[in-house]
Amino acid sequence: MKRILTLLFWCVSVAGLFAQTTTKSDTHTSLIRIEGSNDAPQGTNTTVSGTENVSFYGTSEGIYVTINSGSNKIKVFALTGQLIFNGDLTQGRFLIQTRTGIYFLKINNKNFKVICK
Repeated sequence: MKRILTLLFWCVSVAGLFAQTTTKSDTHTSLIRIEGSNDAPQGTNTTVSGTENVSFYGTSEGIYVTINSGSNKIKVFALTGQLIFNGDLTQGRFLIQTRTGIYFLKINNKNFKVICK
């Protein structure tokens, strides 16, 4: 009886861990490349990082990123530390769709805080 209970406990534990890992990776964040007009919604938190030629700001729609030249490694983390977006972006304007909240943006090796409201 003790062996059956122990086996049942381990099966439930493993199933719970598997369920947690699959739900964490199921978050999908959309990346939209913005073509044409330079008229973008006014952001609540505008910051320009010097050496990377990258600017960004947060709105209620998400995080707008403008890359003037080159390719940059962009990561977006939720306040909980969960990775929301990871990608290499080249020259252009992009919208990383997020919900309202506080996010951490990592551009190459520099970290920034973005408020989306």
